Amino acid sequence: MARKKKKHEEEHENSERWLVSYADFITLLFAFFVTMYAMSRVDEQKMGSAVESLQRALGSLIPVSVSQRESGAFTNRTVPFNPTIIGNVEGQIKTSEVESSRKLSEEIQKEVEKLTGGVGKSNPPSDNQIKYIIDKRGLVIRVPEAFFFKSGEASIRQEFTPVLNALGKSLEKIPNHIRIEGHTDSIPINNYQFPSNWELSTTRATSIVRYLLAHHAIPPEKISATGYGEFRPIAPNKSPEGRTQNRRVDVVVLSTKEGETEPPEEKAPTIPPAVQFPRPTEVGR
Repeated sequence: MARKKKKHEEEHENSERWLVSYADFITLLFAFFVTMYAMSRVDEQKMGSAVESLQRALGSLIPVSVSQRESGAFTNRTVPFNPTIIGNVEGQIKTSEVESSRKLSEEIQKEVEKLTGGVGKSNPPSDNQIKYIIDKRGLVIRVPEAFFFKSGEASIRQEFTPVLNALGKSLEKIPNHIRIEGHTDSIPINNYQFPSNWELSTTRATSIVRYLLAHHAIPPEKISATGYGEFRPIAPNKSPEGRTQNRRVDVVVLSTKEGETEPPEEKAPTIPPAVQFPRPTEVGR
């Protein structure tokens, strides 16, 4: 009798077993839609910052789209040239210097076009083009990072040395002091070569100075290099476009008044000839 009862219990089927599979299916479906929702709401700004930061940390080994950064760099279209004038510069520097800065900027643009076949000229102007700005400091030639350097590096790109040669050819003719300023965005960098953006921006400015001195007749006492890191932005660092504008090199041709703030040129002191004293054995002869 016990055997029959046991056999009957084994043959009994659980009619609610389907609930287990149904619950697993619902759970997987829920996870799928949560994943899809999360993917559709990716913060592009944070993602871009993370990608650029990782790229710098790994020495630019990660392929990242640079179409926005270098868009139009080689566009060959003619546009009317008119340097941007910031503020009432006529009241801060001489009118003659404003006109000289305007002529110098036009000359540099012509040299850039002649040597590079249109690099630095586009229609309409974009954030990736060379800009000419006249402010109280003098003439500021604003060159985007992409013209001279790869991301996170300070070695001058060989394909863009014609731009430097065009700048140097015009700058070696002027008597004004020239200051090369390196700028970065706010994304930190930390590797064996550049512990921070201070080192990166300063090294970039120094690289430009060394190239100009080596290839053009610019007196060393008339040129200087400085790095500002991310602390002199010209646009908010919250968007990729703003960070692109902040990564730049400014070639500043200082006005006469601004040039007076630079350390004065001092000649090395003249060392008088050594006084010849008689030897002890010669005394009394």
